[in-house]
Amino acid sequence: MSAGRIDRGVGRSIFGLDAAGYHAARLDYPDALYDQIFDCADGPVRAIVEIGAGTGHATAKLLARGAERLVAVEPDPMLADYLRTAFAGEPVEVVNRDFVSAPIDGAFDLVAAASSFHWLDPDAALPRIRALLRPGGRAALWWNAYRQPGIGDPFADATMPLLDGIDLPPSESMRGHYSLDSDLHMGRLEAAGFAGLEHYVYRRERTLTPAGARALYASYSFVRALPDDRRNALLDALGDLVERDFGGAAPNVVLSALYLGRRSA
Repeated sequence: MSAGRIDRGVGRSIFGLDAAGYHAARLDYPDALYDQIFDCADGPVRAIVEIGAGTGHATAKLLARGAERLVAVEPDPMLADYLRTAFAGEPVEVVNRDFVSAPIDGAFDLVAAASSFHWLDPDAALPRIRALLRPGGRAALWWNAYRQPGIGDPFADATMPLLDGIDLPPSESMRGHYSLDSDLHMGRLEAAGFAGLEHYVYRRERTLTPAGARALYASYSFVRALPDDRRNALLDALGDLVERDFGGAAPNVVLSALYLGRRSA
């Protein structure tokens, strides 16, 4: 049975139901990714808008790179509260609104979206990003892809049959993660008027225990959206798969795709 698609609106509320679980299960992004964003910028990066800041994995790293003002746009009210607590006393303004309609003042050096852009309509979001940037400012879109079949990751290949028939988020299909479709994202950025386009993919390898695999998948929108009995059955099957077929330590390849575009003068 082929999979359907989860509505984009789901992303505005489903992750905050277990913010701590989401934060613990998800990896941060590679230091080299942040190096590419900041070291090659056209001038200092002091003012940043972050789209869909979630629990603040990227927020913390953006602050550590010297941001003096960071507007974290987060539509999920529970995640917005999580961010306000996590970054109390920091130069972070949390805006609990959808990005396209969020009230944001100023011209920014960077507009960033870490594992969030797929929840937006790109035809509305990309013009808004461009409008918020100063001339020479950059858009940075990136994701972690934890499951990509056909790249030498036997655990990713083995999990695919377990997902058959499950409605997937806008970023995923049975063929893999859409962040790795460089033609799609480069084409969208170019059509929206961005110049100096760049694309990078960073590869990391780790192992997952049965508990780690369960926690990772329990953080996914498409698993959280399942009825309790079906969700628990899937998580049990994933844990059993790691134990049975991989001796309790499944290899996991994480691909982080980064796209950069500059607003021309």
